Amino acid sequence: MIPIARPELPPLERYVELLRDVWDSRMLSNFGPYARRLEAGAARYLDAAGVRAVASGDLGLVIALAALELPAGGEVIVPSFTFNSTVNAILWNGLTPVFADIHPERLTLDAEEVTRLRSPRTAAVVATHVFGNPCDHDAIRAAAEGTPVVYDAAHAFGSLYRGRHAGTLGDLEVFSLSGTKLVTSAEGGLVVAREDALLRRLDYLRAYGFQDDYESHMVGINAKISELNAALGALTLETVEDAVARRQAIAARYHAELGGTPGLAFQVVDGRDRSTYKDFAILCAGGREGIEARLAAAGIQTKRYFRPTHTMRAYRRWATRPLPRTEDVYRRILCLPIFNEMRDAQVDEVARAVRTAAPDHPGA
Repeated sequence: MIPIARPELPPLERYVELLRDVWDSRMLSNFGPYARRLEAGAARYLDAAGVRAVASGDLGLVIALAALELPAGGEVIVPSFTFNSTVNAILWNGLTPVFADIHPERLTLDAEEVTRLRSPRTAAVVATHVFGNPCDHDAIRAAAEGTPVVYDAAHAFGSLYRGRHAGTLGDLEVFSLSGTKLVTSAEGGLVVAREDALLRRLDYLRAYGFQDDYESHMVGINAKISELNAALGALTLETVEDAVARRQAIAARYHAELGGTPGLAFQVVDGRDRSTYKDFAILCAGGREGIEARLAAAGIQTKRYFRPTHTMRAYRRWATRPLPRTEDVYRRILCLPIFNEMRDAQVDEVARAVRTAAPDHPGA
């Protein structure tokens, strides 16, 4: 079986060394030395002034929006083509999602939708760097006209937008460090903020609302990352450029092997940008079912991703209009296996199966 994803982990001996240190210190949490090491390493890599580690990307999104202190019920423009966490964070903060359509090739939030949907009730824009492909930040920032811009950067640690790291674009950006990500702490996340005032609020929000006095100055939550998770994250952070380079090579091989296949297209990454290719997607003009079935029969995992959030039962009450591009992309999209340790022979095997199953292939 070729899995859809597989985390690359450091040598067990290196992790055990760090665990011994944690065991000796008996400091398991409370922003200990490994949490601080993870934050400092990420800040250096991103060239960002302030990075805060949290227990998950989900919690990072929740407290990032809370740090903005937006008005209750305020509207937040958000793409439907995103993971559920993005919308959940909006709702946990008592805000109102306004679902937007995507660019049909980049698969990220269409800045023209921001212009169309902005109103006096708009409190923020939340966009997603889909599969690590950076959003068109300049266009979104211009369309937001001063409204705060937050990025769900779950897939994008290592992505570049016009030479700038994802994480340094929006007012706040949130990375996931879960097991499918290029940098992983098993479970965890990082929040990056542009302003000192936002960083200070994050410090309180992720720690019950207090710092050293056990008095809550604001309504907070427990978003502390454990030292066990932070230690793993600190190790995998060291190899992020190698991971990005390998993903780039795999994506290039898929493009070479599948380019020109009738009925297939790829997510478009601007030539000035860099995607992490956390996921690699094909768009199947003739429908994905035949390719999906052929790959499953060959022991190759695939994934239909993302399912549009505006079609989910939990969020349908806010789905006020059709989103034709989002719905069309979801009908055609199929994510193929990609992981750091994937061999070229495995990439070729997947590509052969896709070509053979393509609707216009002679042997289909």
